[in-house]
Amino acid sequence: MSTEVVPVFTGIAALIVGAVVGLFFSILPVLKEKAENNWRKQFRKQVRLGIIKNHLTYNDMQHIAERWSQDRKAILFSLRIMHSEAISGEDDELSKNVDVIRELIAKHQKQEPYSELPENISIQLNRLDSNSGDKQEQISQLASSLSDLYSENQQNLSRQIKFTYWGSIAGIIGVFIGVAGLYFAVIGNA
Repeated sequence: MSTEVVPVFTGIAALIVGAVVGLFFSILPVLKEKAENNWRKQFRKQVRLGIIKNHLTYNDMQHIAERWSQDRKAILFSLRIMHSEAISGEDDELSKNVDVIRELIAKHQKQEPYSELPENISIQLNRLDSNSGDKQEQISQLASSLSDLYSENQQNLSRQIKFTYWGSIAGIIGVFIGVAGLYFAVIGNA
């Protein structure tokens, strides 16, 4: 009698271990995304306070960005969020300093042109830009096209991560229902 229970228990244990390992690996990208979102929020919060208190310079913002692991694209995105909040009046304190935000955006775009694009494309565009002054309009159009394509791909990636998250949850629920059914079937046969 005890030899029959051991294989069933081993099968259930293997199923549970598999479910836990699957859960861990499926939730890992979601946790990474949540951590990165938190870092972006903390970066915006500190830059916002620096702008409001008139203590922030462009170099200070770069140091804060390094502290919160923000790349040049994330910096531009955060500045644009603060700019839109200031212009729309969502944030009254930032509205008083909209010119400072505009200046930070201008300095960032001057220091990091094409920062909304991946770094390797940005470097190539900077080389093209410095070599040919008459092709600047073509380069700007190319940058705009690549930027649209890149942002669309980022949105698709974000959507896929969300699908993975909810699919993992549904899979885990299915595994637990299967384990419960197996458990009750074993108890019913005993």
